[in-house]
Amino acid sequence: MPNASDSSGADFVDSQVTFLYASQTGNAESISYSMYEEAAKRGFNAKWHVLDDHEKFGFNEVQTAVFVVSTTGDGDPPDNSARFWRILRKATRGKSMAYSHLRYAILGLGDTNYSNFCNTAQRLDKQLLEAGATAFYPKGLADDGTGLEEVVESWIEGLWPALARVAQCAPCEAAGAGVSSEADAETPVSLEVGVSGSSEAAAPANLGAEASGSPEADALSAGLAGLALDSNTSTSNSSGAHQPLVLDFRAMESLKAITGTPRVPSAVCEMAPVDGSAENNTPPLAKDLACPPWYAALTEDSWDDASLAPFLATLQSTTQLTSPEALKRTLLVELSLSGADHVHGSWQAGDSFNIYAPNDEGLVRALLERLSVSADEGRRPVALRKRDAGIELPTHLARFASAPASLFDILLWACDVCAAPRKQTLRALADHCTEIVDRDRLLFLSSRQGGAVFDELRRQAPTTLDLLQAFPSCRPPAERLLELLPPLAPRSYSICNAPTAAADKWRFAFNVVEYCIQVEGPDASTLELPRRGVCTPWLERLPCAQRILVAKRRNVSEFRMPAGPDQRPVIMVGPGTGVAPFIGFLEQRAQQLATAAAAGVSPEAAPLMWLFFGCRSRLHDFLFSTQLEQWQAEGVLSRLSTCFSRDSLSGPKYVQHAMAQHEDELMHLLLAQNALLYVCGDAKGMGKDVNDALADMLCRYSIKHPEYFDVLADVDTKQLSKVQALQVLMRWSTERRYLRDLWA
Repeated sequence: MPNASDSSGADFVDSQVTFLYASQTGNAESISYSMYEEAAKRGFNAKWHVLDDHEKFGFNEVQTAVFVVSTTGDGDPPDNSARFWRILRKATRGKSMAYSHLRYAILGLGDTNYSNFCNTAQRLDKQLLEAGATAFYPKGLADDGTGLEEVVESWIEGLWPALARVAQCAPCEAAGAGVSSEADAETPVSLEVGVSGSSEAAAPANLGAEASGSPEADALSAGLAGLALDSNTSTSNSSGAHQPLVLDFRAMESLKAITGTPRVPSAVCEMAPVDGSAENNTPPLAKDLACPPWYAALTEDSWDDASLAPFLATLQSTTQLTSPEALKRTLLVELSLSGADHVHGSWQAGDSFNIYAPNDEGLVRALLERLSVSADEGRRPVALRKRDAGIELPTHLARFASAPASLFDILLWACDVCAAPRKQTLRALADHCTEIVDRDRLLFLSSRQGGAVFDELRRQAPTTLDLLQAFPSCRPPAERLLELLPPLAPRSYSICNAPTAAADKWRFAFNVVEYCIQVEGPDASTLELPRRGVCTPWLERLPCAQRILVAKRRNVSEFRMPAGPDQRPVIMVGPGTGVAPFIGFLEQRAQQLATAAAAGVSPEAAPLMWLFFGCRSRLHDFLFSTQLEQWQAEGVLSRLSTCFSRDSLSGPKYVQHAMAQHEDELMHLLLAQNALLYVCGDAKGMGKDVNDALADMLCRYSIKHPEYFDVLADVDTKQLSKVQALQVLMRWSTERRYLRDLWA
C-alpha cells in the first residue's frame, strides 16, 4: 500500500477520494454531500459514507479522505460515528502507524457558545496524526455561533486544488459537467432590471445610477429598499402555516454585480410516479400510530447495539408542570415501553433518547399547495431515482428509491422544512425564479455582499414555505426542493426517572417551544413573527394511547450516577428542565437508601447530594418542587439551593450566583473530596456562565488554599490564572468528574 509521507501527497496520486461525515442535526451531512456531489462533477472518483459504515466501505483501506464532522453536547461526537471512534481508538492505542497510508482533510462544525469548540474535529485530527496519517490540507473549524458559511465556503474553495494534487481528476468529465477542475475563479453574477420569463437569464445589466429613471429600475429600487413581504396568496392565510419575512435590501442599490455566491448544487434526484399495485402502496397506519409509514424498516435495520434500535412506545400521560401564569408551558410526558424488551435493563438514570417527530401537517399541506401539487397528487406514491448513476442520493432520500412513498409523507417525516436556510439553497432557488427581482434578491442573500441581510434572514427562522412565499416567482420542482432540504433529525430528551422505580417507563420534561421574533416594520413599528418548534407542539397535541417511534441514545459522556459503593459527593446544577436527569438520579438514590435501610445501614452514611435549581418564579415554574422538598426531608437530597430570577431583588438570580454564595464549600468538595459535578441545561447561556463562574471560583480559592494547585501562574496576586482554571475544569471533564449534558 502506498505511503503518504508528507503533507504534499507527492508520493502517489490516488484513484479515489472518500467523503465521510458524522452529523447530529444534518448540517455536516448536507455539507459533506454537497462536497461529494461537486467532486463527482469535477471528475473525481468520489464515494460518500457516514462514519459508522466504516466496515461497509472498508475504512482501513481508504487512502484519501475528506471528513466533515460536527460536535454535539459537551464536545461529544455525533451518534452516527460511535462505532467508528471505537475502531479508531483501537488503531491509535500505543500510537501505532495503522493509518500511515491515509491522507486526509477535516472540516469541523461547532459552536463557540460551547466550551469544547469543534472537539470532534480536533480529536479526530489528533488521533489520525498519532496513527501516522497525513493531512494534505489544513483543518477548517466553522462556528455556527457566527455563521458556518464564513469558514465553510472558503475552506471548500481551497480544497479542490489541494485535492487535485493527491487524487486523480478527469478534466474532460469535469468540463462536461460545466465545472472547472482548477480552483474556481470567482465569476460575478450580473444584476438585471426588469421582468423576464426565463429562469436562466443572466445578461449583463446595470443596477443603480446608470439604470435610474427607468420604470423597471424605480420599481426594483422600491422593492429592494423595502420588505420581502407576501400576503397575496391563499396559502399564506389558509392554514396559518406561513409567516411573512421582513428584510431590508437597500444595500443592493449601489451594486452592479454580485460576487462570492456559492456553486449551485447539481440536481441529483428524479421523481417518478408508480402504479397503484400493492407492493408500491404503503398500507395506511393504524389510528394509534404517530410515526413514519416506513417505521418497520427503521426498527429492522441492523444495530451493533440492539438497545439502540428504534421501537414503538405508547404515550400514557401528559401533565403540565407549570402554572397557567408561567411564561413557558412545561410538560411531563410518560411513555410505556411495554413490548420493547431489548431496552429493558439497558438504560440508566441520566440517559437520553430520540423521538422521531414530524413536521407540522398544515405546513406540509401549504407547502405542497405552494408547489402546485394537489392534495390527491401529494398522497400518491412516488419513487425517487438517481439522475446520475455515479452520484448517490442523499441518505434520507435513498430509501425511497426502492420503497416508494407519497410526497406528503416524505416532506412530513424525512425532510426538515423548518431548517435554517443555507446560502447554497438560496443560490439554487434563484435559478427557479421567473421574476428578476426575486432572482436578484436570492442571489444577493447567497453572496458575500448580502451577509448582513442573510444573517437577519436566519435570525427570523423562516420555514421553507416562508421563503417561497417571500419570493413569489420562485417555483422549484418538488424533487428539486426535496434534495435541497436537509434530513429531519430526531429530537433528543433526557429521561427523568430511574429504572429502579419502573424499568418499562420513560418520563421526560420539556418546554413547549413557541415564541415570537421581533423585527422592525416598514413604518418603524415593531412586528412580532410567531415561531414554533417541530417536536414539542406535536407532543402537546398527541392524545394518550398514541404510539410514537423512539430510540435510546448512547450515553457517550457517561452522564450517570457513579456505580457501586462510590462515596464521592454529588453536586448537580440543573435550572429549568435541566433538572430532569437529576430527578432520575434522586429516584435511584432513594431506592439505594431504601435497600440500605432494609439491610440496617443508616442513611447518614450515604454520600452528599446537593442540587442547585433555578427558574423564573417559585410559584409558577418550580418544577418537581413537591418531590424535591420531600426528598430533602427524607434525606435523599442532602441540600437544595434555589434561585428565582423574577421573584427577588436581593437573592441569587441565576444558578451560578447561588453557587458563588457557597463558593468555599463547593471548592472544598471538589478539591478535597473529589466531588462529582453534573451540569444540565442550556449551553449558550447557563452552561457557559456556570463554567466561567467555576473558573472564577477556582482562581479566588487558590489564594486561600494554594496547596491544592501545583503552579500559580499569576505571580503578582499569587493565584491561579483564568487559563489555568479552565484547564483544571478541562482535566476534570476528561476524568469524568465534571460532566455536562448541554443543548443549544
